[in-house]
Amino acid sequence: MTDELTRPLASLRQAGLPFYPLILVFATGQVSDEDCMAMKRVPMPELGAPFDSSLSHTLSEAFAKNSSIHDGAIIFTRNRQGEPYTLSAWSMRIVSKKKPRAPEPNFGSAYNSALSLSMAENIDMCCIISPDRTTLFQNGTSHFSET
Repeated sequence: MTDELTRPLASLRQAGLPFYPLILVFATGQVSDEDCMAMKRVPMPELGAPFDSSLSHTLSEAFAKNSSIHDGAIIFTRNRQGEPYTLSAWSMRIVSKKKPRAPEPNFGSAYNSALSLSMAENIDMCCIISPDRTTLFQNGTSHFSET
């Protein structure tokens, strides 16, 4: 896990969010339509926000504009490693069919979906932020963090 992602995620959880759980996906390149599908939202909040300390404010504004954006994953992409991530999609349904190499306990559909998606091409990391912890997923494995 890189500090470029884990530090902002920790501060985001500590800042408090307008909704839980929050599912975030980070990718270098495009996320495949075979792994995620857009759920239509009207109005759709703006895209292009950076993944940085302003994210809590961006989420609050988006939630005020359309409270249904809490349903599904929020996707952040970048073109190449080393570039910053920017918000590229709201309210994505995770439909990945990837299977983890080792059995995992069933912690619910959000957990199972993020775990599966973390194995997909171009996915750097997925995470689920809940009030009591952040769960990080990379390459079909999970890690819980309480900070």
